[in-house]
Amino acid sequence: MKRSSSHITHQASTAASPGESAALLSVGLLDVASTTPPGPPGRAPWILARLHRLASNLGGKFGPGAAAVAALCAFLSFPMPADALLYIDINAPGGKRLPIAVADFAATPGDPSLSRGIPKILSDDLALTDLFDLVPPTAHIETVTAAHFSGKPLSFPGWKMIGAEAVVIGNVESRGGNLSIEMRLYDATQGTLLVGRRYSGTARQARSIAHRFANEIVYTFTGVRGVFGTEIAFSARDGKSKGKEIFVVGMDGQDLRKITSNRSFNLFPRWSPDGQWLAYTSYRTGAPAVYLRNVSTGAEKEILRFGGAKAPGGFSPDGVWVYAGVSQGGNSDIYRVRVVGGAVEKVVEGWGLDVSPSPSPDGRRIAFVSDRGGSPQVYVKTIGQAGETRVSQGTGYATSPSWSPAGDRIAYTARSGGRFAVFTVSPDGSDPREVASAPDADCEDPSFAPDGRSIVYTYRKRGYSALKIISSDGRRQRTLVSGLGDAGSPAWSPGR
Repeated sequence: MKRSSSHITHQASTAASPGESAALLSVGLLDVASTTPPGPPGRAPWILARLHRLASNLGGKFGPGAAAVAALCAFLSFPMPADALLYIDINAPGGKRLPIAVADFAATPGDPSLSRGIPKILSDDLALTDLFDLVPPTAHIETVTAAHFSGKPLSFPGWKMIGAEAVVIGNVESRGGNLSIEMRLYDATQGTLLVGRRYSGTARQARSIAHRFANEIVYTFTGVRGVFGTEIAFSARDGKSKGKEIFVVGMDGQDLRKITSNRSFNLFPRWSPDGQWLAYTSYRTGAPAVYLRNVSTGAEKEILRFGGAKAPGGFSPDGVWVYAGVSQGGNSDIYRVRVVGGAVEKVVEGWGLDVSPSPSPDGRRIAFVSDRGGSPQVYVKTIGQAGETRVSQGTGYATSPSWSPAGDRIAYTARSGGRFAVFTVSPDGSDPREVASAPDADCEDPSFAPDGRSIVYTYRKRGYSALKIISSDGRRQRTLVSGLGDAGSPAWSPGR
């Protein structure tokens, strides 16, 4: 399945003011975010790009040995002032945040509210990462104008004076409901342009455009793609309805919308790898069946009906298969069904309960829940091979496994102190960690963000339910959605 175009176009900014670095222009680093693959943690992508290009040029002339020597020499000799802005280490919990200023945009001609509306979206996005300190707009002493995009330099000493080490500026043009937005990220310490983008789209796509540039900012300083613009699907009661519908909400808590509306029970939404489809269980005909629904168009088809109770657990990484637990004759096994053609294969079988399948990111393994040992626990199995490994700890109840995008952790729900809590564990069962718990509430149904840095889960307390997002190290959290009845089974969409 291929994701349909959102009709937002972008290109790299190429114009440079006199204060921008000629060296950066000469090697094309203004287009770094779209031309350079993510580097290892701890290296700014724009620095790696320069080393990579030098090594590639010499390697082509003198062989790989020369390329390696060149890369090492370039790294050791690369000029880096003591106060240079380099990178943010996302693997250092509680580390220093980068002070950044997001200035009000120039907006000519068009809707003047966009001059503050789009920077507000950008600022809110960056604040969610816990990687940046936002310099408040009341401290800004320079007004950005359209002239800053046609040669007029920014006053970088002024931005440094108010504590900003990076500055974001933008220019918005609005005509007939269409937008052209140029955004630039500067290193205020060096006075250099780090990344620039020009986007075009409709006025309704302003939020999506802002999310895209926020992702560019995060990538520039970390080498890891941001998750802004991703969404969470979940099930919940709508008003006084007895059934449950499928909802989708942005990861920033905005744009909540209902996907189904059939006044039945619609449960267990799971995203396709391209983020265009949701697999879910519905009782709309009286008997449970698994359906696929296109989130954008509403197109839908049934893919699995045989057996009794059934619930999808996830797609294979290539989108070819949907995994599901299916009960028949008092037993429950795990199957996979082809999205196209409907062919069905049994993947896990055995005595008792086998449910909640979650395929690994590489598609080679599957995490699932089984009571074959007496109580429901989480197991990992290599697909096509005999045997499995129990990874959940203790003797209580464990369920709802979810792989991290890197495949190095599995999140799941388990009993802890008389309540349900969210844990993560390595796929071999080592290094269990409690991530989310509450003394008087249950924390359930975890799902990883596409960058692996956060987990969305269900919070339940005496008739109240909410979706919360917590960092994967358990240090910070926020409420995503509240106010809907019996919210649960959240699933985070792939990166966009």
